[in-house]
Amino acid sequence: MAGLVPNEGETLMGELVFKNDESDRPADLEIGLMTDTQGETLAEATINEPTGTGYARQTLTDASWSVTTGVASYAQITFTGGSGGWTGSVTGYFIATKSGGGTQRLLVVEEDAGGPYTIGEGDTYKITPGITFS
Repeated sequence: MAGLVPNEGETLMGELVFKNDESDRPADLEIGLMTDTQGETLAEATINEPTGTGYARQTLTDASWSVTTGVASYAQITFTGGSGGWTGSVTGYFIATKSGGGTQRLLVVEEDAGGPYTIGEGDTYKITPGITFS
């Protein structure tokens, strides 16, 4: 998978690091699946997600991230299609801030080069989130 930090993620990171402004970064992050393609201008408010039984964004708890020299990683996350499967083919995933306190922001998008994937009932889509800073 090839990832990217869209414009609103870049802005948020700059605000956090240089201004110590946490207004758009409440506790924890969330991960979700996308059905559109990535781009610098892709935003949390406009991202398309699959719909159907069993699909929901999942929480990435701040304390559960492992960060070592240049790499942030998280344990595997599994999404499972519910009754009737999902509408919309999965093209990858995204990590966003959670709503609450400020504006929800899209931090990272990761397009799956093997996709898009159709998720039927009982099908799974597994992600092991990892970000390498270079």
